[in-house]
Amino acid sequence: MRRYLLNVSYLGTPFRGVQRQVGVTESSRPDDFETVQGQIEYALKKLRSINEPATVLSSRTDAGVHALHNAMHVDLERNGDTPHNPTTISLCLNQYFNRNQIPIRILSTYLVPDSFHSRHNAISRTYLYRLIVIKDDTPPLTKHLPVEEYGRSLFISSSEFDFEKLKEASQLFVGHHDFRTFMHKSNKLPDLITRKVMEKCEVYETRPFWSVPHAWPYCVNGNQEDYIGYNIVLKGNGFLYKQVRRTVASLIAVAKGIVTAKDIKFMLEIPSHQSWNPKIKTVPAHGLYLCEVAYSKEDRDTFKEQLED
Repeated sequence: MRRYLLNVSYLGTPFRGVQRQVGVTESSRPDDFETVQGQIEYALKKLRSINEPATVLSSRTDAGVHALHNAMHVDLERNGDTPHNPTTISLCLNQYFNRNQIPIRILSTYLVPDSFHSRHNAISRTYLYRLIVIKDDTPPLTKHLPVEEYGRSLFISSSEFDFEKLKEASQLFVGHHDFRTFMHKSNKLPDLITRKVMEKCEVYETRPFWSVPHAWPYCVNGNQEDYIGYNIVLKGNGFLYKQVRRTVASLIAVAKGIVTAKDIKFMLEIPSHQSWNPKIKTVPAHGLYLCEVAYSKEDRDTFKEQLED
């Protein structure tokens, strides 16, 4: 039995989330084609290993959330005890996903020590939320919304959007805080550790994905100059359920003048579900990307991309 680390990317739109949701018993592991994990485990069966492939996720993402990089490990046993070549695993899985038009790709596969754990060994995770602001109060559906950004970014309309206030408020989240207020209250685990370290919370202006100038003369009620794109980047040692989306929602509310930086400070200093400001509405999943799951240099030095002779 050998352990492998799979680095994966996917579009979350067609999935119910990354984690398999079909019940599992010791005697059977039914296929779950509506989750990323289920699809990957089914594709791993194409390798014809002796054992049933069961992956372990480094990070869970909700339905509709995308990943530029997520990671998982899996133990595989092959006839004759000869390890699978990591490159062959990537090729086999990507051929299956491409042939069946499944928006998952294996970025790389590594042979790793049996003691390596994709979740426990991760030292940080980085998320990106893409926001596009229409610079007036015209409802988004009456403007031209480029198809390149459909299901990839959140569009909002606001003539009062204050980027400087957003940047200032973002720094309130950096450091060691109890983020219980920003955790979705459906998570009722009494022993859950809600104190986390936020290493980075940055916001910067960026260009939208689309770059087709010849299309704009044909757009109705919309010009390319009417839109401003923003990337909101959060990096930490771990995140609570919906913490990123509620953090982004809070920053947008500050920029729009719905709440103030003092309201954010209150929610951080008085960590409780009752402290959440009801004026803030959680942003949808489709603008969120898991960008990176990071491991220490000591761990990375043990990764083997191909079999040694």
